[in-house]
Amino acid sequence: MHDNETIRTVCNGLKTDMTSFLDRLLRFESTPGYEGPAIDWLYDQFKDITDICEKVPVPEAIVNDPDYQFRMDERPYEGRPDLRLVLKGDGTGKSVIFNAHVDVVPPSAGHDRPFDPYIKDGAMYGRGASDDKGEIAVMWTMLKAMKKLGVKPKGDVIFHIVIEEETGGNGTLNFIRTDEKADCCINIDGGGGIYTSSRGAVWFTGTVNGRAGHSGSAKTTVSAFKMAVEAMNIIEDYHDELLAATKDDDPMFSGIDNPMPVTYGEVHAGDWPAMAPQKAVFKGVFGFLTTPKEEVMNQMIERVKTRGSQWLRDNFEMTFQYKHDMSRIDPGLSFVKLLQDCYKKMGVNMEIKGLPASGDACFYTNFLGVPTVMTGMGEIETAHTDHEHVILDKINLESAVLILFIQEWCGLR
Repeated sequence: MHDNETIRTVCNGLKTDMTSFLDRLLRFESTPGYEGPAIDWLYDQFKDITDICEKVPVPEAIVNDPDYQFRMDERPYEGRPDLRLVLKGDGTGKSVIFNAHVDVVPPSAGHDRPFDPYIKDGAMYGRGASDDKGEIAVMWTMLKAMKKLGVKPKGDVIFHIVIEEETGGNGTLNFIRTDEKADCCINIDGGGGIYTSSRGAVWFTGTVNGRAGHSGSAKTTVSAFKMAVEAMNIIEDYHDELLAATKDDDPMFSGIDNPMPVTYGEVHAGDWPAMAPQKAVFKGVFGFLTTPKEEVMNQMIERVKTRGSQWLRDNFEMTFQYKHDMSRIDPGLSFVKLLQDCYKKMGVNMEIKGLPASGDACFYTNFLGVPTVMTGMGEIETAHTDHEHVILDKINLESAVLILFIQEWCGLR
């Protein structure tokens, strides 16, 4: 069993190589649908520091899975596998899965050098630095350090590096269908806490048809845009009712005024300023807590269909692309407390709380019954922004924390 200082020293000694690793990884433009080259490169980086390093194909038939989410375009899954890494135990200790994703969201408007990373004030900037490639650098540092330290766990240590997390988790769904289980899972995707609860979410597309016409023909035109605004207001009202009814269901979210926001990210309508638009489309995400996702989706449609104006009721459709239930486990579980203690031993006070965002934790918790937390030391506040970054020293520190966790959770031979 290695002491805290020895682990920290070895991880810190890898900083130069880790920085080069992350710099190269951030240069891959691995937006959803284009992850293949990054996965191929990662395979080469991990194959010599793991007992098992394998590409796990995502079958095209996954689109027929009842829990499939969506993809940005029709790019095939061939050539875009997940990556599975394993340090084999001897079967006498507890096992753990670590999950992180290689896909990133497209660059933000005005994002300078999104795929040309640079370092400033000890932080590396670039798309995916925080979400979630910095955490893959944590995995690499962990494995390199454990090899140097001669760490041989009694229980299996498994790593899932997945595609398409940003579009709902299809890469993790692919692993879930292999039925691989462990005694716990740590989804290293997010920063600032140990999240035993993460809210549910559905991504929606609302479509309203109007009656186009000249701006001087108010009696014969119906603005699809105005109908869309009416629909959005009805959905906002439903959100407020649901928030009031469920905000106290999970104490992990206490102190957060709105842990389940509804966000409208896109609205498209109209072709000419002086013409009522024929069609309006709005897209967004509806967050929720303990309510099942099926009920949320049904209620969103039902409210508009029953509380909207007659034209809106007759000319409204809504579809859903991303559908996650809440992930929720007992914050008193032993592995949660152990993880918090490992952070503390490395000088980090990490609070156990709820995350007002969704992620892939729900797949392990809800589908496999593997208790899962989300955690990490990435700069989650900057994720998806034009100044996304990760503090490099935090990668070394988090790697040391997780090695300490493996020693104590899995045991050592």
